[in-house]
Amino acid sequence: MRKIAILGACILAASAANAQLNVLKDAERAMKEGKSAQDVANVIKPAMSNPETEKMAQTWFIPGKAAFSQYDDLLGKKAFGKLPEGGEVLMSNLLLDGYGYFVQALPLDSLPNEKGKVKPKYSKEIHNTIAGHYTDYNNAAIAFWEAKDYGKAYEAWELFCTIPQSFKVANVPADTVMGEIRYNQALAAWQGEHYEKALDSFLKAKALGYNKKNLYDYAIAVASQAKNDDAVYELAKEAQALYGQEDPNYIGYMINRYLQNKEYDQAFTIIDEAIATDPSNAQYYVVKGILLGETGKKDEAKALYKKAVGLDAYNSMALYQYGRALCEEAYALGEVAPTSPKESQEFFDSKIKPLFLEAAEYLENAYNVDNNNTDALRYLENVYYNLNDEAKLKDVQDRLK
Repeated sequence: MRKIAILGACILAASAANAQLNVLKDAERAMKEGKSAQDVANVIKPAMSNPETEKMAQTWFIPGKAAFSQYDDLLGKKAFGKLPEGGEVLMSNLLLDGYGYFVQALPLDSLPNEKGKVKPKYSKEIHNTIAGHYTDYNNAAIAFWEAKDYGKAYEAWELFCTIPQSFKVANVPADTVMGEIRYNQALAAWQGEHYEKALDSFLKAKALGYNKKNLYDYAIAVASQAKNDDAVYELAKEAQALYGQEDPNYIGYMINRYLQNKEYDQAFTIIDEAIATDPSNAQYYVVKGILLGETGKKDEAKALYKKAVGLDAYNSMALYQYGRALCEEAYALGEVAPTSPKESQEFFDSKIKPLFLEAAEYLENAYNVDNNNTDALRYLENVYYNLNDEAKLKDVQDRLK
């Protein structure tokens, strides 16, 4: 009975193996008949998870070839203006799917056979197919971008950048072009809120020679969102050397690093060097004023804010900081005002009210220059409340809404 049971188990195992091999044959037949890649994948899907066939290169080669074959067919239709609706995205997905299947098949195609010999059957075709479609991956990324599928746009650009490292591709673009591709890839990752990926792609673009100002601005933004303070500092330091004279914000990022570490001497050294290099740059005085305020030197800070306004009357931050400093001075006086009603009113009218009136002028100008400066509105709300100006208070509250 035991021999019969063992024989029965062997028969069942052989039957299961044959069934999976039949699945491969059915899938290959569907591929050769020109069925869609999705149909072929549906047929072969059981073989992908079966121990008898999941380690066979053929299991992955068949759906990969089906994907590239359907892509080529659609490309021909596109040439004659007969691409169906959604065809661009379908083609792009076929490129991603085909690549995914083929890279699964490649290592399996190099495994020893039952005689211990390595006889690749599909590798050459896989290499030629991927290399032959190399430039199509950039087109696929653009199609995904236009369809707002930023994750797949990132993926397609990643393949465009890395395929030449594993496959023999003719006419690989120059580093300058690849740098722009990496930059676009970074934007795709940023759109998808994948900040670490975006930062990595920006840095790769920079390494390839793409060092335009917008790269530094965007890379600093995503590094900040990724809470990568080291990257923010290093990028700002590079950008300051290249574009500091046209954009003083980079030095602010650098000083923030020193402020966080309470390294005030180094912060002052950097801003003083910047001022010496460009003494007419209003923003530098704003930054130094903020730094002085952090170290308790409020009067000196206020004087620098006013100097910045004198250099640039349309610098929203300078206007805001000076108006804010006036408000803070008024608040401090309010703490030491007399307690009797008559003396308190006289003190307010002579000491505090002029500060609030002057602050209102600068804060309004700050908001007019930059309507996103809601901090200016919050101070204005308090100013008009203290001035008992109900009409202007309501106007500010409406703007805050």
